[in-house]
Amino acid sequence: MAQRAGALSDEIDFPDFVASLVHGTFDAIVDASIRQMESYADLVSAVAKTVDQFTNDNVTLNQARDWLVQQYPQDLYLDLSSSPKLMPKPIEGEDADTPRSPEWLREFEMEGAELTPEFLEEQLVPSARTKVGQSRQQMLATMVLLGLNRVIVRDGSISARLRFRASAADQTKVDYAVSDDPQGQSSWGSRGSANYALPSTKVSTVGVNVQSDTDLKAELFGEVKINFASETLPLDRFTDEAKRTLLERRARPAQAKAPPGPVAQPATPVATPAPATPAPEQTAPAPAPVATTPQS
Repeated sequence: MAQRAGALSDEIDFPDFVASLVHGTFDAIVDASIRQMESYADLVSAVAKTVDQFTNDNVTLNQARDWLVQQYPQDLYLDLSSSPKLMPKPIEGEDADTPRSPEWLREFEMEGAELTPEFLEEQLVPSARTKVGQSRQQMLATMVLLGLNRVIVRDGSISARLRFRASAADQTKVDYAVSDDPQGQSSWGSRGSANYALPSTKVSTVGVNVQSDTDLKAELFGEVKINFASETLPLDRFTDEAKRTLLERRARPAQAKAPPGPVAQPATPVATPAPATPAPEQTAPAPAPVATTPQS
């Protein structure tokens, strides 16, 4: 049993098991930190793109069609007969042939346009795609401005143990059997009387069965306990003021453009001040005449 236990210990290689447990735990923590940084870098790169670039990379035309149908189900539906196509929902009754121009087209700066299949596919779907992409980019920019939320390990413990279990059992069985000589019933001769008891021969056998059983088991236990916490790194540690300003501009909601129109004239004319009248020039009074007396 001692020899078998020693051979089993060599096969298990307990030091290598402990080393792999420590290395695996450390590599898992480092990989988690790297993936967090990569995910945050992907968010920043996506927000730094223009609206058109972000829309082309992240929003498809079918997604724009689905969004329009979800937002305005009373006027639009999706035709899936051949390829996905946005169609105006038919109206039953007297207004079936009346051109429709719903109020929600104002959100796309297309008020007054008629809902036709050509208008929906050529103008409304691309505009809705841009709007969806702008909304998603705005949400990502808000998340980036919150900073990097990462998981850090405070403390922990790694434990490993090896347990041997050995059991042995011995079993011995002895069988003892006695039987008569098969020749005991025959006559060996007469000894003066017919009632003479015939001799008998007894044969005894002893059977011995000895069994020995040995059972040896080894159990490996590995346990890792990690106490982690979450902390937020501000965006100021990653970007300068110019990049932060760009991210804040992406996070602001888009301002609705006012439709161009004639410049409104004021209701009442603006009174223009009258030119100032110059004050009259003051002239010096003429000298009084001096009275002269004639000489005689």
